[in-house]
Amino acid sequence: MKALALFSSIVFTFFSIEGKAAKLPFDQLYTQLQNALDTQDLKSAKKSAEVIVDLYQDHPMSPEVYFQLASLYLKEGEYEAAFEAVELYLKKDATLRFYEEAYKIKLEVAHHFAKGFKKHIAGLKVLPKWMPAQEDALDIYDEIQAAVPRSDIAAEALYAKAALLLHLEDYKGALDTFQIFLKKFGQHALAPHAHIKIGDIYVFNTKVQQNDDSFLALERLNYQRFKDNFPSDPRLRIAEGQIKNIEEILANGMYEIAAYYKRTKRHDAALLYYTQVIQSYPKSVVAHKAVNTVQYLREKYSDLREKYPVEDLEIIVDVVEELPDIVQEESDQKVH
Repeated sequence: MKALALFSSIVFTFFSIEGKAAKLPFDQLYTQLQNALDTQDLKSAKKSAEVIVDLYQDHPMSPEVYFQLASLYLKEGEYEAAFEAVELYLKKDATLRFYEEAYKIKLEVAHHFAKGFKKHIAGLKVLPKWMPAQEDALDIYDEIQAAVPRSDIAAEALYAKAALLLHLEDYKGALDTFQIFLKKFGQHALAPHAHIKIGDIYVFNTKVQQNDDSFLALERLNYQRFKDNFPSDPRLRIAEGQIKNIEEILANGMYEIAAYYKRTKRHDAALLYYTQVIQSYPKSVVAHKAVNTVQYLREKYSDLREKYPVEDLEIIVDVVEELPDIVQEESDQKVH
């Protein structure tokens, strides 16, 4: 009988003489669960909780056990199971005592899904974990925003959704989501990161469309909003660098057009584009290269000297004087 009692305490069931299954009282199982939680015996706690939700699904306290079970699954890295348990908690608990905490669990699950956690095929535990879960993460992030729209976890979920879309190379979706984040949570601690991510997207878009200067105007606006809301944030320098990066890309694109015209002996058009590089992006590295080429073309072709008066070069001279010393030294070497 002692052996049988010990076995019963482990599996939480025992068999009567007639062979019919009997179950331990809820209070006894619940006490075992709480004792295991108090002693941080998570393995025993999980077993106790699993037995309770299996035998007492309709008990008034089963929702609380589902919530505790979700927390235990989360700690053990069983993210699918954690999500299922917290879903059942939200469906069963009329009082929603742990409402926001439940969505915190969902948020953690979504983060792990976003980072590449694989789910069981067809949700069956007997099958391997091969199914990507990033789309599930996006759905969970949306659900959290709808459930607790003005909370910190909603802000984190919205930012995480944008970051995941960016990781998935959905640049338009990421940009739209980051902008929605800033409209809703413009003063949040994650807002500076959102401004930087938006800048990254504008830089990428400019690289793809080197002749489209609209992203420069958009990034300048993004930078100004960033500066208005966080005037002393050290990451403003990153945003400034993004503006310079975009300017450099645009200047380089214009410079390549000028160089093409120069190679094909259309010096008038070449000089026009070189001058535009200097006037539009005077502080770009490419601008000082354009200065030398303009001077070279003017010296070699007299018709260009007549067409472009010397006073037009006053801007160029000013540009050279503004450049850092190391750049000025490079600009002294003429480009032929």
